[in-house]
Formats: sequence, structure tokens, C-alpha cells
Amino acid sequence: MHVRLRTHGLGGHDWTLERVLWTEATEGLVRRERRPYVCVVSEPRSVRERPQLTLADNQEEVRAALEALDPGDGLVISGEDPRALVDELEEEEPGRFEWSLLEDSPERTRLEVRRRTSEGPRTVTGYLQADHQRLDAIIAAVERLADGGSFADARARFGELTCGLGWHIDVEEQVLFPFFEAKTGMTRGPTAVMRVEHKDIRERMDRVTAALETRALGPMRDALGELTTLLASHNLKEERMLYPMTDRAIESFEAQERLVRRIAKF
Repeated sequence: MHVRLRTHGLGGHDWTLERVLWTEATEGLVRRERRPYVCVVSEPRSVRERPQLTLADNQEEVRAALEALDPGDGLVISGEDPRALVDELEEEEPGRFEWSLLEDSPERTRLEVRRRTSEGPRTVTGYLQADHQRLDAIIAAVERLADGGSFADARARFGELTCGLGWHIDVEEQVLFPFFEAKTGMTRGPTAVMRVEHKDIRERMDRVTAALETRALGPMRDALGELTTLLASHNLKEERMLYPMTDRAIESFEAQERLVRRIAKF
């Protein structure tokens, strides 16, 4: 069952929070104004939604929905600026929830907010490797959908990949790599290689997107295969070398957690 929490709040903002059960492997901070919420309970997406239920105490209901999440479960939040809620969560319960970017367009932003399976200090290796696994699962879903002729759904899922992988690349190049280079003094080592490969990854993503838009199954499979192969090699280098080297360069578990929070806030 999905639980959707929709807000029609200040300035015409419209947020939607939808409970989702996560079976895939997945492993900021400015306070904004709170907004009123309306709760909708619905069956899975293939079933029509039930009538909306107005909540007596909106903020408490939102908190209750979040507290009810089992470890690994999450909410999908969409709207003009859903990060405001994520900011509040991180201020009030640091490190209890994690989020991933699904969509970031002029029309709306979509995030998935998950309750962590454990709340201890995190490492760069654990946090970013889990994001690799999450993104790999999306690629597999895109291929299944396209093979089944569901090109619209495949395009939508691949849009989540380009957004999430684009965020992942940006946060590495703008947060992780400068941190690593400052700590180790290595500016022409692994980060230089990773930056070159990031350009190749973006080019492969563009090719897959173009093939999906024209419903060209053969070219889509070829481009997706090239992207998968490139990511497998690229991710292995990061997971076995760059990320562990970064963790080892940090003086304490608490400092590792602070870096992970900087990455998550990006």
C-alpha cells in the first residue's frame, strides 16, 4: 500500500509524499517554513486513488508517517521545493534519513527519502557505493521495460537515472574530489582519471536518452550496454581505490560522517 501526503501550501506549492517499500540495495541544513498537509491513502499505482482525507494536525501526521517507516522504507516527495522538508528532518534527527534525487526540472523536484537501516557514523565508501547499487538497479529496470515495449516507462526510469547519476557525478567533482585532493595532495591521480570517465558516462547517457526518445530498441540496447560496461569499470575503481583512500585520509569516524553529510546536502 502507498501512503501519499499532499500539501497545498504557501505560494501555491504542491508537495506529494508517497510511501514506497524498497527492496533494492541502497545506502543539509536550512530551516524553512512548515506547510499544511492533506493525506491521501491509495492502493498501488495501478488502482485508482481513494478520496482525500484532510488531517486535523498536518505536521504531526507527516511526522507520524515518517516515524512509521521501517528501516529501508521511504517516501517519494515531489513539488517545487521538497528539500525544505529534508532540511527540517536533518536538523531535527541528524543521520536518521537519507535521500536521493529522482527529478529536478523547472516544473518539479522529486526526492526519495528513506529511513536508514542503521544510524551509526557512515563512511564515504559505504554511502557512495550504496548509491552505485541504487543506480545500477535503475539501469536493469530500464532494460526490462524497453524489452517489454514500455518505452514511456523506460524513458521515465532512465530520466531518474540521468538525474541521480548526474547528481552523483556533480557531488564527486565538486565536493569529494576537492576534499580528496586537499587531503592527499594528489591532483593528477585517481580524480583526474575519474573526471575523464565522467565525461564519457554523460555521453553514453545522452545516447541512451536519444534512442529511447525514438523508440529505437537496437541502438538503445547497444548504448545501454556500453554505459553498463563503462560504469562497472568506473565504479570498481572508485569503490576499491578512491573511496577507501578518502576514508583512510580522514582522522576519525565523526569526521567521515561530517563529510558524508556534506555530500548528502549537496
